[in-house]
Amino acid sequence: MILSNIVIGDLKEKSGLLFDQAKDFDMLAKLILDVTQRSIGVTTLKRLMGYIDDDHRTNSYTLNTIALYLGFSTWDDYLLARSVDSIWGFQDSAVYVQELDLDSEVLVKYMDRAVRFKVVEHEEKKALLVIKAANSSLNPNDILHIYKIEKGERLEAEKVFRGDLIGNYKTSSKLTTVVLI
Repeated sequence: MILSNIVIGDLKEKSGLLFDQAKDFDMLAKLILDVTQRSIGVTTLKRLMGYIDDDHRTNSYTLNTIALYLGFSTWDDYLLARSVDSIWGFQDSAVYVQELDLDSEVLVKYMDRAVRFKVVEHEEKKALLVIKAANSSLNPNDILHIYKIEKGERLEAEKVFRGDLIGNYKTSSKLTTVVLI
């Protein structure tokens, strides 16, 4: 399970980190220890933010430590103050690639473009393989490493693999359609 965008956003804001590099998780673990005098492992932080595919639920110690770091007495106080509905706080409509089943498909549309993806394993994590693309700079067989897909947001890939080439990708406009097939 991963934390909601609300919690991750609060962690980014408080820490000043983007969580786009492995060292960011090490730094967050140190910041949490400095502020709370309690530790959370780097692997646990990566799991909670969706960078490691794992089905484990976290314990109250970890959640309360995150709340303490964010300036609240308990996790429940944090949830109440931030109006997060559940323990994991999923209030968004995002599709998290690491939560999808292998071989499932996703169709996204934006402007006059449409791309159909298949969930595959690549470099030991789930990624999206382009099956079909219309009016897009993406090509069939491109493999994209994407954290999430959400209608009303731009699609961003931290890595795109095209044969031996590696690049990145960001749509020029917000997604108008996201359909799980």
